[in-house]
Amino acid sequence: MKYRLGWALAASLFSVGIIGTASAADMAVKAPPLPVPEVWTWTGFYVGGNLGGAWSDNRLGYDMPFTTLGNIFTFCGSPAGVAAPVLVGANPFDLSTNCSRPSSFIGGAQIGYNWQMGTWVVGIEGDGAWQQLIQHSFVQFGTNRAVGAPMGTVASDTAYFRSEQGALGTVRGRIGYTGGNWLLYATGGLAVGAVKHSMTEVLAPGVACPVAPSATCRTVSDDTTRVGWTVGAGAEWLFARNWSVGAEYLYVDLGRTTLTLAPAGGFFFNTSTARFDDREHVARVKINYHFGGPVVARY
Repeated sequence: MKYRLGWALAASLFSVGIIGTASAADMAVKAPPLPVPEVWTWTGFYVGGNLGGAWSDNRLGYDMPFTTLGNIFTFCGSPAGVAAPVLVGANPFDLSTNCSRPSSFIGGAQIGYNWQMGTWVVGIEGDGAWQQLIQHSFVQFGTNRAVGAPMGTVASDTAYFRSEQGALGTVRGRIGYTGGNWLLYATGGLAVGAVKHSMTEVLAPGVACPVAPSATCRTVSDDTTRVGWTVGAGAEWLFARNWSVGAEYLYVDLGRTTLTLAPAGGFFFNTSTARFDDREHVARVKINYHFGGPVVARY
């Protein structure tokens, strides 16, 4: 009897040891917990800088009552038949032979805020930038209908034009689609820009205009800030926790400016009008610092 009890007790202890060893082995090979993933978010404030290029899309319209066939229109160079062009420093009206600069470097800074709702992102952004787009042009009249007639009827009478677009700022809404750390968006809103224009008419031979109006020339100019609109699109990529880089295109329309030369007596008893449409294309790269970052998912 004692021997039977001993063997039973030994068998029980052996079984418990085997089960304990198996349980310990099972615990040793259990897989480690998975890392908690980061969920990228675009929500929050950001600031940054931008640089790129701007291209003028200005349009000029010139109306005066004596325009005839044979006129020459160009953007730079000395008008034919004008012995000595009036240089920039010789008078305040910039009757120059400079060529246009229809393209310019553009650079500045931006600030904005995004709200992310699922895969959609909406936001608002404001920016300011510096540029210098300049366009020189002239019309030289090609007929000689009557010597002593008003401006524009004598061959080589010339009308000069100049427009310049300077500082540019925008305030725009943005709406886009995101798949994580990348964003595609459309944008549009208000544009504000500094613009200058001038129109000057010079009688043949058109080589002297020290003070206007005078017997040989008359001029009008403006220097103002215009308000218009802009639309565009872009793409952005969060390449680090708080940093993104992107590319953006904007079309900017600052509206129309009309300058009028009123009759000034002498040969200038007609009225002339010039219409300047200030438009441009902007392509730039942007880098932003985001006050936020990816959110750690919780389970």
